[in-house]
Amino acid sequence: MKLGIIGAGAVGEIVAYTSAMRGIASDIIINDVIKEKAISQAIDLNDGRLFYPKDVKFKAGEYEDMGDRDVVVICSGKIPEEDRLHELELNNKEVASYVRKIVDAGFKGIFVVVTNPVDIITYEVYKVSGFDDSRVIGSGTFLDSARLQVVIANKLGISPKSVNATVLGEHGESQFVPWSQVMIDSMPLDKYKETHPELFKDFDKDQVEDDTRRRGWDIFKGKGSTQYGIGNTVNNIIQAIVNDEKIVLKASCLMEGHYGLNDLYISTPIRVGKDGIEEKFELDLTDEELGRLKKTAGVIKDHIAKLDL
Repeated sequence: MKLGIIGAGAVGEIVAYTSAMRGIASDIIINDVIKEKAISQAIDLNDGRLFYPKDVKFKAGEYEDMGDRDVVVICSGKIPEEDRLHELELNNKEVASYVRKIVDAGFKGIFVVVTNPVDIITYEVYKVSGFDDSRVIGSGTFLDSARLQVVIANKLGISPKSVNATVLGEHGESQFVPWSQVMIDSMPLDKYKETHPELFKDFDKDQVEDDTRRRGWDIFKGKGSTQYGIGNTVNNIIQAIVNDEKIVLKASCLMEGHYGLNDLYISTPIRVGKDGIEEKFELDLTDEELGRLKKTAGVIKDHIAKLDL
C-alpha cells in the first residue's frame, strides 16, 4: 500500500512509524513545508527498515508526488494554546491550496484528515477536493473515544479493551459523552455498577468527561504534541481501508440527515472498507444527548461559515 503524509511533525512522524511497525504500508512519501525536515524524517525512518515486520521504503516528496498514493493523511498545521478552533485561521488556507495540488496530480485514493479543527478541515477537504464524501474521513472523536475508554478503565480497575464507550460532537471543547451508550463488555454501565457498587464511590461522570476532554491538552503542555494515541487511531483507519476490514469505528463523516443534521462533518460510528466510508450509523441517543449533539454541531457549523468555499 502506498501512503502519503502531509506534515512531517510529531504527528506525521508517528503515523509513518506506526504504519511501518504494524506492517500496513510498503511505500511512504512524507511532505512538509520545511523540506529538510521531511528529508530528515525519511532518512531516519529508513534506518529502521531492518526492524519493521515488512519492508517499507520512505522518501520525502512534493504534493505532486502524491498522485499514485492509495491514502493521503493530512496532519500539517500550527497548534495554538487551549482551543483547537483557533487553529482554523492558521490552517485552512494552506490545506485548501495543497489539496488542490494533490487532486490535480491525479490522486484518486482516500483522504484521512487529522489537522485541527479536524471536523471543519475535513469538511473543507471534502468541498475543495470534489471527492465523494466516502473518500474523505476525519479522525474526529476516534482518539477521544479511546481516551474515554482508558479513563473509565482506570477508574474501574479493568482493561480498556473491556470498555465500549463513545465521545460525540466536535474533536474539541464542545465534545461530550453519551452515557447511555457506555458498555462494560456487553453490560450497560449502570448494570455493571449494580454488580460492583464499590468501584463507583469516586466515579463522577462530569469529572470523567472533563478528564477525557483535557487529556490532549495535558499531553501537549508537557511534551508539545500528542503522538501515540493519534498514530494508532489513524492507522486503524488506514488498516481498515487496506484490508477491506468492514470495521465499525468512530470518525468524522458528512451528515446527510443523521440526527437531523446536514452538510457538516461530525463524528458517529461508521463502517470502513477498501472504498472508505461504507455506512454511517445513528446512535439511539436520549433527548438530552441529542440536544448536546446539536449544540456542538452548531459550533462546527458556525466555523464552517467562516471558510471561503
